[in-house]
Amino acid sequence: MAKKPFRFEFSLSLTRYTGYAADNLRALLRGLERVPGGSIYHHLHHALFRRHFAIGAFANDFAVWCWKELHEEVLGERLTIIDPLEFSTIRAARNRLIEEVDRHLGSVEFIQHVPHERQFFFQESQTFVLPTGKEVYELPEFAAEVRKAPPDVIFHHFVVAVLRVGPGENDFSVWIEEQCKKPDLAQKLRELSPYAVDLFTLQNRIADLVLLHA
Repeated sequence: MAKKPFRFEFSLSLTRYTGYAADNLRALLRGLERVPGGSIYHHLHHALFRRHFAIGAFANDFAVWCWKELHEEVLGERLTIIDPLEFSTIRAARNRLIEEVDRHLGSVEFIQHVPHERQFFFQESQTFVLPTGKEVYELPEFAAEVRKAPPDVIFHHFVVAVLRVGPGENDFSVWIEEQCKKPDLAQKLRELSPYAVDLFTLQNRIADLVLLHA
């Protein structure tokens, strides 16, 4: 039995327009430099949550706009390979985006503009973390709660936890290693990729691994 329980939480995101819009690459760069951090999170990290309810490979909002609206395929590909889970801070993610767009701007001769209806409108997510009311001490009951948890709980604890606990880490592994003294199981969970499957499949794989090694 763990000394401290795992307390399940979920994040609620409210989205609003920041007032920044881009109709070309220079305007996109200015926006990336100036928008609140919540906008970077919305278009880069929260886009990963939306990906789990769509068909196709993950691509953040910046990459999709550059590809579809500006027809900047090279930049679109460069932005697509940016992994939001590599960064432990929004600032680090912002700097990487700025670096890629700025580098590409230095290589183009013509900057395309798009009409108003095709502009990139920077939105911002304001996130509130709330308790679900569920807490567990034992691994079997932990697995049971994971299996029936809503997808936003899994996303909060397993996917974007990197912004709280560091790259390659998640809340589940931290608790299992520190409180349950199961470092091997914690590492097996770290090796699961949120890109390989949807959140529903991911939570079942987490639960299965926990039960197998409990």
